[in-house]
Amino acid sequence: MGKNKSVFRTFSNIHYWPHWIALPFTLFSSIGFYFSPNPISIFSPFSSIFPVFIFWHLLWTLISLFKLKSSTFLGLFIIIFTYPQWKALASFNFSPKEINAPVIKIGTWNVHHWKNINWTELKSTESKMGNWIMEIDPDIMCFQEDNVLSSASKLVKYRFPYNVTGDDELLTIVSKFPILQWGSEKYIHSSKGHKEFVWADIQISEANGNMDTLRVANIHLLTTTFDVNNALIKDNDISIYNFFIQSFQSLNKNAKKRSQQLDQIIEWEKKSTIPVIFAGDFNETPTSNTYLRATAKKNDSFVKTGRGLGSTFTDLWNIPLRIDWVLFPKDMRIISASTLKQEWSDHNPLIVEIAPF
Repeated sequence: MGKNKSVFRTFSNIHYWPHWIALPFTLFSSIGFYFSPNPISIFSPFSSIFPVFIFWHLLWTLISLFKLKSSTFLGLFIIIFTYPQWKALASFNFSPKEINAPVIKIGTWNVHHWKNINWTELKSTESKMGNWIMEIDPDIMCFQEDNVLSSASKLVKYRFPYNVTGDDELLTIVSKFPILQWGSEKYIHSSKGHKEFVWADIQISEANGNMDTLRVANIHLLTTTFDVNNALIKDNDISIYNFFIQSFQSLNKNAKKRSQQLDQIIEWEKKSTIPVIFAGDFNETPTSNTYLRATAKKNDSFVKTGRGLGSTFTDLWNIPLRIDWVLFPKDMRIISASTLKQEWSDHNPLIVEIAPF
């Protein structure tokens, strides 16, 4: 009996409390990572904010370690157990790959309709954004939230000999290489601004005559619709509690719809006889079930060759969120992946170099 009391006192020690408090949420998050939000989506919001939980456990594990407390082992167990979920949050590839073969640059950028975040200085912003991406000089680029009437969109399409835009005029693929065929696939579970994904078969080549065909899918999954401004200045008629309940329900509903959209994309890919590259704004973090399924048969270019946190979304209280991805077939050689910082859109572009031959 005395031994049992001793064990109880050990695990009820104050240094264990931070882990016990966060553990239910960490568990919900892990369930959300491994189980699709379609049909059960209640765990999905937890998986999106998993980085907060794992940082909390890491912090208290380090504190326990410095104080030589036994709670260190509990923290280490949680960190090791959740490794599959947090391993893609950052990438540490400090040695650039040396390559003699020709390199092709493929990128994705949600251009926010070619407007800056505050929608000011509209014409000058379009010009700056269009010229800036031209200086990056990609070979293939996928744009989300395009505005086909903007001067930037017209400039980009003028400078690239091959380009296609979806029926909804929000998704565009531009290429220096010939586009053999293309199409837009309507989402069964669609919503305003997210009605389709667009694909193009692109014939790449090099100077010595090697040729191949890649199928590039430009993807923009449903937005979370969590509005920072609403969170800060919500009408007094609704309590903070009710606001967060409504937001949680909205996050659940949208996570389920994103999962359904991804299901459709995966089924579409199964019919392809050509290697498919996924590029776009997935509106999910690498700790989500969407990421787990999207990368089941693909390599995340940033994990393979990127550096740091790779934050692509910049408009949520400066929290580093990597929700824009370029995913390649596992047998394709990725040379580098860089998230480029810019001052206009709420998304930073991701540019990836591959050696296809």
